[in-house]
Amino acid sequence: MSKGLLAGAAVVTVLAAGSAQAASTELRRSADMRGLTFLVGGGVEGYTSGLRDQIDPGLAYGVTVAIKPTNVLGLELGYTGAISNFNDSRVLATDTSGPDIVRNGAQAAVTLGLTATPLQPYVMGGLGLSRYNVRSAALGFQDDTVGNVPVGAGLRLHIGSFTADARVNYNFLFDQEFALTVPPSDVDLGGDETFSSGGRYVGTINLGATF
Repeated sequence: MSKGLLAGAAVVTVLAAGSAQAASTELRRSADMRGLTFLVGGGVEGYTSGLRDQIDPGLAYGVTVAIKPTNVLGLELGYTGAISNFNDSRVLATDTSGPDIVRNGAQAAVTLGLTATPLQPYVMGGLGLSRYNVRSAALGFQDDTVGNVPVGAGLRLHIGSFTADARVNYNFLFDQEFALTVPPSDVDLGGDETFSSGGRYVGTINLGATF
């Protein structure tokens, strides 16, 4: 009797495992993980170190087009933008309605999935270029073009052709010449300018489709 129960349990276990594997395979087949992906998203952008003391976190937004030749490898090209405000009263000479800084940029990146499943964690890295437009009269800030190296991680979900993506990345800036270190009001820079240190972090949620 006990041998029959054990045999029955073994059969049920094998059938359950086979059903789960079949369901996983069917889900993977039904998800469009390869091909051309188009994503639109938004989130938050902020700065670290000395730049954090001068610029508040602001709204980030972007559009990404990616090609995935395999289930794990992706090549991206995207537009990135953000609007931010100054948070240091020593910076502003005159206040302006709307954002104090508008950033527009582009970046190319490579993503590498850590699994080949429809719910896929991944890491990414790339190269970018941004144009900073300073809209307020601000001590030490000026329009400038700045290069950056983005590195980060994310989680991507594929359901049929629908694609959702949550990502956090940190951008190492080639220079910070759009932002001088702001001295006390009674200190003369004297031509020996020093630039604020720091990088840029971005967290976004993106929605779109893969074809």
